Amino acid sequence: MIRSLALLVAAYVLVGPTGLRAAGCGAGQPDSRDAVAIAPHTHKVLIDNDMVRILDVNLPAESEQPAHSQVWPAILIADTPRPGAPSQVRNFESRWQEPRALLLGGSSSKTPVHYLEVDLKKADCAPVKNPPLPPTDGVVIHDPTIRVPFENEYVRVLEIEVRPGESEPPHTHSWPSVVYYYRLPSSRRGTADGKPPVDRPELNQQQVTFENFAQPIHTLLNTGSYLYQAHRIEIKPVTDVAVTKQ
Repeated sequence: MIRSLALLVAAYVLVGPTGLRAAGCGAGQPDSRDAVAIAPHTHKVLIDNDMVRILDVNLPAESEQPAHSQVWPAILIADTPRPGAPSQVRNFESRWQEPRALLLGGSSSKTPVHYLEVDLKKADCAPVKNPPLPPTDGVVIHDPTIRVPFENEYVRVLEIEVRPGESEPPHTHSWPSVVYYYRLPSSRRGTADGKPPVDRPELNQQQVTFENFAQPIHTLLNTGSYLYQAHRIEIKPVTDVAVTKQ
């Protein structure tokens, strides 16, 4: 468990029903107490579409955080330095956060806190039960480079780690996904369509993208000198039927 995120969560007092949902399917909207509205200096919007809102959250050490609302449930992915590793390599923690009518502010951790927040705008829609996946799916094939730190009926988080000189086996991804890189070594991506592999340079800054399409069979070779780390936050399919929770 990453201590910084645990301390951050403990700093808040939760007010209001724990299963708060807006009326209607995908109808939730932030109010005037939304974190982006009242703390834009610490909560920066990276991507905002009809499925997700992605925030980059940076909390200075021992800073006072204002009370704010949380209309959508979210996946939080926090990072901290990995002892003994290069600065590009991090420890990560993935955590589910339910929507709340109000989170009362408080002091954050004694060290700076950084995390990615992926708000799920359609988590008030009934999920598709047991959505099928092809036999080439990265988790289905038991890809040893993929770990699933969190999964529920709305989202599946994939944490990928590939050591220098090693590669992941050929696999696919089927669901819309948020793809998150903190930093990346150089790599080579191969596909099964007959095209030559593509060499990718080292990435020296955070990168977050949204892919609303399936990924065909591909593989990756870590050609760099440190651990390749990536997160794929897969958004599972939902129906157009609203869910009401008290």
